[in-house]
Amino acid sequence: MPRKKVITDEMLLDFGFQYLNTYGFEKFTARDVAQKFGISTQPIYGAFKNMENYKRAVLTHVFHYMFDVKLNEKYSDDPLVSLAIAFIRFSEANPNLYRALFVEGFARNHIMFDYSLENYKKIIANSSKYKDSTDEQIEALHIRTWIVVNGMAASSIAGIRTYSDEYLASLFEEIITYILKNPHIVPITR
Repeated sequence: MPRKKVITDEMLLDFGFQYLNTYGFEKFTARDVAQKFGISTQPIYGAFKNMENYKRAVLTHVFHYMFDVKLNEKYSDDPLVSLAIAFIRFSEANPNLYRALFVEGFARNHIMFDYSLENYKKIIANSSKYKDSTDEQIEALHIRTWIVVNGMAASSIAGIRTYSDEYLASLFEEIITYILKNPHIVPITR
C-alpha cells in the first residue's frame, strides 16, 4: 500500500506564502523553503514538478489572499478609495511580501499589474458609482492610483510617513475625482 501523503499541496502553498511574507524573494528556493519548515524538498518537487511551477502556484495563492481577502476589507463606502487604503494597509502589515511582489519581482512580467487591472475592472463593474466609466477612465484610474498607492505604501513601510485612514480617504477621493475629469493624462505606456 502506498505511503499516505503527509504534506499536502495546500500546506506547501502556505509554506511558500509564509516564506515570502517572512524572508522575501531573494532566497526563495525549494531547499530554503524546505529547511525553514522542517521538510525535505521531495514534497515540493513531487507536487509541483519544478520550482517555476511552485512559484506560480504560490503566486496564485498569494493573489487570492491579497486580492480576494485583504483588498476587500472595507475602509470607505467608495470602493476605489477603500481599495487604495486596503492596499496601503496590506503593505504595512506584510512588508516582506510587498517587497517580494512589487520590488524584488516575484510577480514578474507584469503579472501583478495585469491581475490588479482585472481586479480593478471587476470592482468598477460592480460599483453603481463607477460602472459607467469609459475604458480610458478605468485605465487612467488604475495606473495613476497604482503609482500613488505604491509610493505611499513604500514610504509607510520605510517609516518615512504614516497615514490615517481619514487622510487617505480624503486624498484618494480628490485624486479619483481629478483623474475622472482628466483621463487622457497617463504617465507612461508599456
